[in-house]
Amino acid sequence: MMMHNLPDAKPCNLWKEALIGVVLACICAALICPVCLAQSGDAKGSSPRSVDIIHLSGGDSGYPTPFMHYPRGPGIYKMNLIFDCLIERDDKGLIPWLAESWDISSDGKEYTFHLRDDVNWADGEPFTAEDVRFTIEYEKEHSPASAYDLSLVLNMKVIDEHTIKFILSQPMAPFLDEMASVRIIPQHIWEKVDDPNAFDAPEAVIGTGPYTLEEYNKEHGTYRFAAKEDFWGPTPRVKSIEFVPVSDATVAFQQSAIDFVGLSADLVDMFKSDPEVYIFQQPAVWGYELTFNMAKNPILKDKAVRQAFAYAIDREELVEKIGRGAGKPGSMGILPQDHIWYNPDLPEYEHNAEKAMKILEEDGWKDSDGNGVMDKDGQELSFDIILSSDQARIGELVKERLKEAGISVNIQAIESKSRDAKLGSGDFEIGINGYGGWGFDADYLRAKFCGESFGIEGAGHGRPLTGYQNDRVDELCLAQLGEIDEQKRKEIVYEIQEVLAEDVPSIPLYYTASYNAYRPAVYDGWMNMFDHHEMTHSKLSYLDRSELEN
Repeated sequence: MMMHNLPDAKPCNLWKEALIGVVLACICAALICPVCLAQSGDAKGSSPRSVDIIHLSGGDSGYPTPFMHYPRGPGIYKMNLIFDCLIERDDKGLIPWLAESWDISSDGKEYTFHLRDDVNWADGEPFTAEDVRFTIEYEKEHSPASAYDLSLVLNMKVIDEHTIKFILSQPMAPFLDEMASVRIIPQHIWEKVDDPNAFDAPEAVIGTGPYTLEEYNKEHGTYRFAAKEDFWGPTPRVKSIEFVPVSDATVAFQQSAIDFVGLSADLVDMFKSDPEVYIFQQPAVWGYELTFNMAKNPILKDKAVRQAFAYAIDREELVEKIGRGAGKPGSMGILPQDHIWYNPDLPEYEHNAEKAMKILEEDGWKDSDGNGVMDKDGQELSFDIILSSDQARIGELVKERLKEAGISVNIQAIESKSRDAKLGSGDFEIGINGYGGWGFDADYLRAKFCGESFGIEGAGHGRPLTGYQNDRVDELCLAQLGEIDEQKRKEIVYEIQEVLAEDVPSIPLYYTASYNAYRPAVYDGWMNMFDHHEMTHSKLSYLDRSELEN
């Protein structure tokens, strides 16, 4: 056996106050300013200083329940201030949280969680193993906004009030990682709720987490979270967290209206001479991706066409011109260079329009009518690309480079929510999207490129709508899913990247490595989660982490 141990919402007027704030420090932050201190967010060995309030960037992210928040990062991590998981993430890995320890059977099929016995919901009711069981069962019927995969769970047994066992149909390597994404909800409230997507009463935001929702205004995108005085875990160092929108975050930070700001590379010099400001560069685990929908346009099933795209698009140019040098070009193996299991021995697909055209010509494509667009069997290499309006410049550069290789694209810039809806429904030929999570457990390759039809009944997230299918990828994804030996699993993940790099089912354009700035004199507790790029999204950023060492 393996054992692991660990020591009322209402409208608000915050939009009239101040704004955004926060940012960086630990994980692999790259120091750029000589007056900055590398570990400014680390409370180890110190007497952490608490503050009454910090102001962060605003904007509506939905009502912060597991069902009504918007599924992008800001919504998830606002909700995470209220709702806890059995397992949490710190800057080094997974740590016990609502579960103070767990046992794993030698065959990897049984996980027994020993829950804390000193936890209450915000309304005073005790937290028990029945809440955990109820959450999993309820969310089988009502999908939460932030997906997780516990499809291999055959059964759950509540041993006693503070012990619950999960029985799996087969070993699942990322099971603990998935559990770190399951926000537990109180049975005594949610068992009465038939439609969680319409449940926005004050009791919908009763959790066990360190904060309660004090105010929320959907129209203005403002939130106020208040620290619990009786939180069961590490003491909150920030008594109140306010999210308020501003028209220009950089100006707001200069004027000390907000306490944290993200900076593009061309704005860094504005703060380098200010000794009160710390500037860091985040790990590159947020990225832009070009996705081929082979189900919508069968031409995209041709691997030669996809490889031609990879050679034609100048990803280094995107880093320089869009990211202002703050980023890394996408890897055709999908996992970014800053992922712990990135395979460095992959074809790089360096920008080469001539090679792209040669690949197409060898595949039977040619410019038969001299219009600059390659064709074959009466079909031209001409496609529509959808992207959000703020990504128009990315689209322009992609279009220019593809044209040089005989590929024509029509850029359709639309509102981001409409773009997301089209991507989610498969209503597109080619799409460009930007999102985080590229540093998460490598099993997300299975979710992106495989599905429930490749060997495990009920497992996976469903065959991707893009129509991609590769038997070897399916086989390898199945193998890594059940491999509990970490080194063997890593070797399998390396091979998955090799196959994907050859097949090019999608093209990571580039991963951003943004700069962030904050004033330690205002607050110095910032921390990255080990697999995430944004300090403000870490629950532990607001808590006294020194207490976890006791």
